[in-house]
Amino acid sequence: MEALVVVDMQKDFCYRNGALYITGVERIFDATAEVVRRAREKGLPVIFTQDWHRKDDVEFRIWPQHCVMNTKGAEVIDELDPSENDYYIKKRRYSAFFGTDLDLLLRELGIKKLFICGVATNICVLHTAGDAVLRGYDVTVIKDCTAALSDYEYEYGLRHMENIFRAKIITSNEFPR
Repeated sequence: MEALVVVDMQKDFCYRNGALYITGVERIFDATAEVVRRAREKGLPVIFTQDWHRKDDVEFRIWPQHCVMNTKGAEVIDELDPSENDYYIKKRRYSAFFGTDLDLLLRELGIKKLFICGVATNICVLHTAGDAVLRGYDVTVIKDCTAALSDYEYEYGLRHMENIFRAKIITSNEFPR
């Protein structure tokens, strides 16, 4: 069985007034929303990961404060129409597997293949994809539904996932209908 994992498509990353806005990320909104819609239509579980930090999180030594738990900035963006029927994995580190119950959820649902999209390509998407592969999941990344802080970081993230983790890289048009 397959699932769609939407990584960190949150207001602090995706909206211009967000604490850690990714310039130009809006270009992936339509394609990502369409992939989410198709996944639901096909009966695939949609799993949203959320950066979910305490106000004093040590990660803020690296990055500006962002996605503080229970704030507007930590919410999934409205354009993806998050639903109570979707799954939500709250995480404090880059990988959606580290310190969460994502692996348990996927195993309970009988998931073997993950389609991954979201932000940022070379950070949370990359680390989630890598951890998924290391746990035995078949991973496909939807490249026009992911964005990074720069073109270099975007290309690096995709190449690393493809060449090191052997993730399949597709476009949203290739996502199962």
